[in-house]
Amino acid sequence: MITSQWWKKDENFLRTAFWFSSNGFGSIMGSAIAYGLAKHADSYSIAPWKVLFIIVGLMTICVGIAFYFHIPNTPAEAWFLTEEEKLLVVERIRTNQQGFGNKHFKKAQFIEALKDYRTWLFFFFALASDIPNGSLTNFGSILMKEDFGYSTLESLKMGMIPGLVEFVGCIAFSACVRFVKHRMLVALLVIIFGIVCSCMLAFAKHNKEARLAGYFLLNLQPIGYFCLLSSFAANTAGHTKKVTVDAIYLIGYCVGNLIGPQTFIASQAPSYSGGKIAMVVGYSVSFVLMSFIYASYYFDNKRRDKAELERGGPVQLPENAEFADLTDLENPNFRYSL
Repeated sequence: MITSQWWKKDENFLRTAFWFSSNGFGSIMGSAIAYGLAKHADSYSIAPWKVLFIIVGLMTICVGIAFYFHIPNTPAEAWFLTEEEKLLVVERIRTNQQGFGNKHFKKAQFIEALKDYRTWLFFFFALASDIPNGSLTNFGSILMKEDFGYSTLESLKMGMIPGLVEFVGCIAFSACVRFVKHRMLVALLVIIFGIVCSCMLAFAKHNKEARLAGYFLLNLQPIGYFCLLSSFAANTAGHTKKVTVDAIYLIGYCVGNLIGPQTFIASQAPSYSGGKIAMVVGYSVSFVLMSFIYASYYFDNKRRDKAELERGGPVQLPENAEFADLTDLENPNFRYSL
């Protein structure tokens, strides 16, 4: 939501990639800290895992305080911009047809969000794509030890590699949007790549190197997730509707992460074949859902363009209607960013 206040529709995807890919940088830092604590486990008066929580918790508090004081509610309140620069920001994002968001709850927008079929496509995409995510997050180190044969310390060091793949790879692939017409095509290609990688992890039973490569490269999959996050920023107009869709998407994300670990059954150790096959299925379903979302935006834009052509031009709305907090369904001049 903050991203959509500052950048135009066609800029959201890459900007979202920059901040979301920092999860990968966090994984590198977390693995490095955990490795250091585990290596010197006898040096602390409390359990090393408790020290890890204290360190990360304090870092989070400090960054949270800095964020609170630095990030303004809207660009119009930005302490680091001159009055002229604030006006320029307003004009830049006028074409988004969304304004800066109205903080008042609007029941009609809430109901519209629940009735919009795309909301539920988003929900089930998050559910399907994050079953594998929950599996990797919770069982990655276990797979390293039991399936790939690394020691505890080696597993912690190897945990930095997926973080590096996510941090560098997600930004690099997202930058391809400069050369590909639609960002959702980039996301679809990466999801196909994820299906291939999950198949390598699940079915290359006698080739450790192929399984390991599949495991590492699966960390490019957040591209599909934050592609839809940037779509909310660009394509879900109306503040209450945007908040509602975001919340429902997050519920799907959380439920998927809860289901993921349940697919790794102890009796299937050390290969956990059932959990790996569930990952293949999850990515396959998410590909189908992303395809439907992409098609819905594409054909809706075609329909609106045709209606505008028949009218002989855009609908005449009141002055500054771009800042009137209209939803994407209420505003006939709104176009979805692909």
